[in-house]
Amino acid sequence: MDQKSLSPENLYRCLSASKRLRVFAIIVATLGVAAAANASPESVASSHPPFLARVDGNKLLSLVVEPRQLALDMNRENSIRSETNDFKPARYYFPDATVPRSVLKNLKEVYRYNRRRDVPIVSSGGNWVIAEYFRANSHIPSVRFRLLGKRVQRQEQLDPAGKVTGIVLVGWAPRSSIEDDVQSGSPSAPGEHAAWIRVLKVSATGKKTLVAVAWKAAGGAVSALMNDEPNERDLNFGRPDGTVRWHSMDEFVKSTGIDLNARSLSGKSPQ
Repeated sequence: MDQKSLSPENLYRCLSASKRLRVFAIIVATLGVAAAANASPESVASSHPPFLARVDGNKLLSLVVEPRQLALDMNRENSIRSETNDFKPARYYFPDATVPRSVLKNLKEVYRYNRRRDVPIVSSGGNWVIAEYFRANSHIPSVRFRLLGKRVQRQEQLDPAGKVTGIVLVGWAPRSSIEDDVQSGSPSAPGEHAAWIRVLKVSATGKKTLVAVAWKAAGGAVSALMNDEPNERDLNFGRPDGTVRWHSMDEFVKSTGIDLNARSLSGKSPQ
């Protein structure tokens, strides 16, 4: 048999009608998969119910909704009202879950998947958010952050019931302070031994205790007054009384459960 007789066209002609149909179906399916893989993300908007989604083929990438549409995910910390007293919209992302586009037909199907939920803190600052991570079929966040862009300002460590057991505050402040200056609205002068990171434990009654600090080392070039972000060499890591306990940022964050890159919002471990 020569090469011409082995061509795809001749082989296809030799197949029975039923086999030809099966081959054709496989080709169509393969082309469909390839087209979906090469498709660009697109926006999908709806007014009934109101939402704005980003999809990539049959995969849902993100979803913006009026939060009461998915009210079971609302809690006291993530329900932020706007200047007109309406709740701020909730943005959902699915960093470690494959969510089908079909959930847009029934938004409550979102609950079945691991998801990140962001709510803007102020109307003019869309990248300043309260961000939480919910596991599939749960309405209790496993982690909560206050983020400015990708920068962590506050991390709340939560127990399985969603209660705060620890707080990590990032940003220059007095080394002995347990206050969150952003929440209090009255920032304090950071002082000579300013802290960049403060770790607080929270008791069952809500009492806060400062347990670990990363503070400006003597001779460090960083300026706390200018709110510069320090290099590791500019910091000491230890106890609130000034005792150095850890010798690197890596040791410090691993020992205290700090997640400076908010990896846990994607379902990953902090380190």
